[in-house]
Amino acid sequence: MKRLFIFIFISVLALNSYAQDLGDVNLSFGTDGSFVFNPSISHDKMEKILVQEDGKIITVGRARVDGTNYSVYVSRHNADGSLDETYGENGIAYFKAIPAIYMNHAFDAALNDKGYLFLAGYTYDYINNTGFVLCLDENGIENTDFGENGFAISDYGHGIDYEAIDIDANGRPVVAGYYDDNILVRRYNTKGKTDKTFGEDGTAIIKPGPSTYWSYAYDIEILDDGKMLITGHKVFEDGIQVTYLLRLKSNGDLDVTFANNGVLELNAGELAEYATSISVQADGKYLVAGHTDLFTSEPLPRSGSFITRINSDGTFDKSFGTDGFVRIEPFEGDGCINETYSILATTDGQIFGTIFSYNYTSGASRSYVYNLDANGQFKEDFAGSGIMALPKFIDNETSVRSLTLALKDNKNILAGGHVADDDPNNTNLFISCINIDIKDGNNEEPEDNINELSTSLLLYPNPVNDKIYIETEVEVEDVVVYDIYGRRQELSAVSCQPSAFDVSNLKSGVYFVKVVTSEGETLKRFVKK
Repeated sequence: MKRLFIFIFISVLALNSYAQDLGDVNLSFGTDGSFVFNPSISHDKMEKILVQEDGKIITVGRARVDGTNYSVYVSRHNADGSLDETYGENGIAYFKAIPAIYMNHAFDAALNDKGYLFLAGYTYDYINNTGFVLCLDENGIENTDFGENGFAISDYGHGIDYEAIDIDANGRPVVAGYYDDNILVRRYNTKGKTDKTFGEDGTAIIKPGPSTYWSYAYDIEILDDGKMLITGHKVFEDGIQVTYLLRLKSNGDLDVTFANNGVLELNAGELAEYATSISVQADGKYLVAGHTDLFTSEPLPRSGSFITRINSDGTFDKSFGTDGFVRIEPFEGDGCINETYSILATTDGQIFGTIFSYNYTSGASRSYVYNLDANGQFKEDFAGSGIMALPKFIDNETSVRSLTLALKDNKNILAGGHVADDDPNNTNLFISCINIDIKDGNNEEPEDNINELSTSLLLYPNPVNDKIYIETEVEVEDVVVYDIYGRRQELSAVSCQPSAFDVSNLKSGVYFVKVVTSEGETLKRFVKK
């Protein structure tokens, strides 16, 4: 039977040390599958994980560096989870939109095609807020060509908050959040100035429907055609709170061809609802995840997580789950809350998400990663049931929250968040790496006749700048190079004896070369500088 090539080379990368099942943590990552770290002495919080093209990992959030006030932190990690000590201060960099102020907090981040990192968040001085976008270059240094020394900062006041960010096809960052208790969507140009072609002077202020008293946006996704999806919740004048998904045209106007004049009320439950995350499937359908309060007979809260799927015209996809919804409640009963903050659709139709569960009666806490198929059913080959509990991270662990997901490659997904011990202020941040299996049509599927690594085959230099050489005692019939996602790379031969190939067109990162000889096939790993 054929296997995905990426499975073979990820096994090589892990030195064939472990045989692991789907839904297990990848034991070659960090310590026992997880990496735990502390950007500061207390109250750290991770909000986002991203993976660079070279396989390095970025996390962002907040850190209480001086013990009193909060800074934005950005960490960069090597592919095995360890901190990249060439970045910032031993792997972590710290920033403040406004110095000497209580709160500088990054909620979301996105990478552009140049590897620049854009962060969105807010500041707070005990009285009011400002929203900010921070742009960092590939070395974690403020991009002085963007805004003022890398920061684009909103006007002070009106409770403004940037909760989410995405980058459009023209490289312009677009943020979503709220302003004066209304939905705010703002587009900046590549220089950090508001884009006057969007909304009114760069900003769209939206009240989603009549009788809306408050409305907040928590996630944004820009579609291939430039339209934008925004999700969050709104509160009516009578106090009823519902979730929504709205779609904007690229100029910031509501797209009236979607749902009810551009806005779809999700009606995910009978009590207060919260929508927190969007992901767009390869077939163009929209996934929205969140949680909703549930009825309880006790004076304690109860909530359950939900996922719904929406067609591109704004109608519910009733073939998904039960009547268009999947509901998950790992902790059941009065006093149990189950909240979700991240959802991710893969190219082969699978769905992954995180859930944080807490029992107010017992104090028990656990975080989970789930895996659904394209129909919204749990994939039982993942952890045996379709849902796995993240491992215990520290001694005396009392509370753990998983808030973010990122695809590392077609065999691994990363979950991140924070964990506290007996002192709830003493938080640690974590990244866990979990085994998955994505069937990507771009990946090669060679036969199972790939031999073990041959000691008689030489591949040099490694790392390489421009030319790489292959020497072996038998005739080389074919040479194929793949990136860490299993995508075949263009390669041109330079000479025959020894076999030399031009790799100068490859981006910096880890690659795998399959060498076909008369004796079979051999895999080698190399690093392009």
